[in-house]
Amino acid sequence: MIVNKSMYPLQSGFSVISRMQDRFATLQMQLGTGMKASTLAEMGNDLPMSLSVRSRLAKIDAFSANIDTVNLRLSFLDKTMTRMDAMEGEARQSATPGQYGTNNINMATLPGLSKARLDELVTMLNSDVAGRYLFGGSNTDKAPVPDTNVLLNGQGGKAGFNTVVTERKAADAGTDGRGRLQSSHTAGTTSVNLAEDGVHPFGMKVSTISSTSSAVTVTQPAPGTAPLGNQVGVTFAPAPAEQIAPGHTITMGFTLPDGTETQITMKAISAENAPAGVNEFVIGADAEATAANFKTALDTKLLEVGSTTLAGASTFAASQNFFNGAGEPVLRVDLNSGNPATSLRVATEADTVMWYTGQSPAVATEGLGRLEIGTSGANVTLGEKQPVSAAHGFQISGVSASTANITTGYTAADPSAASVQFTGVPAAGETVNITLTEPNGTTRTVALTAVTGKAGPGQFSIGADADATAANFSKALNIVVTDAAMAAEGNPRQSVTSQIDDSTRVSYGMQANESGPLALMRTMAAMSVETYPDSDPTSMGRFDAMAERQQSALSESHNSERGSVEILTMELGIARAALNNTSTRHTNYKTQLENLLSDVETVSKEDVTMEILALQTRLQASYQATSMVSQLSLVNFMR
Repeated sequence: MIVNKSMYPLQSGFSVISRMQDRFATLQMQLGTGMKASTLAEMGNDLPMSLSVRSRLAKIDAFSANIDTVNLRLSFLDKTMTRMDAMEGEARQSATPGQYGTNNINMATLPGLSKARLDELVTMLNSDVAGRYLFGGSNTDKAPVPDTNVLLNGQGGKAGFNTVVTERKAADAGTDGRGRLQSSHTAGTTSVNLAEDGVHPFGMKVSTISSTSSAVTVTQPAPGTAPLGNQVGVTFAPAPAEQIAPGHTITMGFTLPDGTETQITMKAISAENAPAGVNEFVIGADAEATAANFKTALDTKLLEVGSTTLAGASTFAASQNFFNGAGEPVLRVDLNSGNPATSLRVATEADTVMWYTGQSPAVATEGLGRLEIGTSGANVTLGEKQPVSAAHGFQISGVSASTANITTGYTAADPSAASVQFTGVPAAGETVNITLTEPNGTTRTVALTAVTGKAGPGQFSIGADADATAANFSKALNIVVTDAAMAAEGNPRQSVTSQIDDSTRVSYGMQANESGPLALMRTMAAMSVETYPDSDPTSMGRFDAMAERQQSALSESHNSERGSVEILTMELGIARAALNNTSTRHTNYKTQLENLLSDVETVSKEDVTMEILALQTRLQASYQATSMVSQLSLVNFMR
């Protein structure tokens, strides 16, 4: 019998002990750290899963950081919109036509209140969050609006709003204060004519005329040519025909510079009730005398309207010119066009303060991309709005028609224009193409195809004759040009976006020249530059005119319009909801990933402890067995 160490593989025993020692060291590390491995190399087959999960968690953390940043900005914007909405209500309540207050306190305090609101509005539009300005679209590195003093009074030789108002009021009033209207009555006749003093954008435009007396013949507005614009006429029937009776009225309607309408009504009174009031004229001994009295009374009334209603409309028109909206240039009276002026001009940065310097589209839906559509019989015209600005609005660059029943014309001058003449009734399928060019050179072709029956997008209905077809074409042209302008304008919200998920971006860009903030800016500025001293007999009339326009501009009827404060608030709310939903999704997903990562990278300390105890027992047994075998000999065996 052979008894020696060769019966026991010591080398293998030592190797097993070494592996158990390595495992014991690993278990001790796991017990201390709770992690399966201390290095990536030790992860083994779990490494790809670990890296993938950690990469996804890093992305979620980055998205969450974006969400936190956007949430902060949206919180600021929400508070700003809430304040603007409250400001609208306060402004509507602060000025009501006819409500002058005790000792005219409302008239005395209104300019100061409006100036304070203007200051607050400018401050809100220029506020920044961590150095980022939020009301300039993608231009976030500078304040989008000058301070109030610069806006109103100008700076460095550049005209401010006060100067623009002064120029506009002078151009609208005319040299005699009658709103650029001229009345005339020739001795020996029974007619009174009223005409605009030229073809220009200033003053009051005659729109309607009517009378309650059968003894009065009226001539409706007729477009005039230079030197006179629209004209109307009033003719009193001469004897022995029936004469106008006391109580009968003559009413004239006028379009004012800001686009609103007003009218004056002149009532006939008998000679016994003379002298006539502001809205009255005396019936004379004959029709000629009555006509002369009517002219005198009309001139007096025009002076009164010119110093009150027209003055208010002129101030608001100046605010529309100075505080330009998206896709519109800043406009000023062209003082070189005559005295009084006969045209507007595009203001430049060298001579006029630009109220908004943030991002803005060159073409906007409002104003039809600075194009105007006209229809006369079978002829439809499309022209650029004057004064022309190379940096704003569409330019018409071509027109064509695939038909013998439609004749097209194109004027490439500045302003450019297109005409579409229906020489006959077109057949279905005949098409008109008009090419529009944006200031950046992008071209868009709008096409309209003739169809029988109801027209769909890009179509116009064939009418019973050429005139009816032209009318249908004009309506369809308005729609396709509006669509083209909307596509060119884009969405201001998309001027600033942030990635909050792999395939989700939230849009929250804001521009100070959107319709809601713009209406507040125009109104507060207009109201702050007017004063209403008790010594001025026109104060009440001007106050009423301004208050009426403020209430109209800030009316809740505008709430549903694109860019209104209410719509902006809603769109920001949608963005915030998207943020919250995405944040919740990230939180839930992150929890799942962290649990998965825990399963991959961490260990159960209880299981490790049990394994350590078991391994320790095995090691002790292995040590003892190996020690005994290493001392084995025949002598020891015999013992």
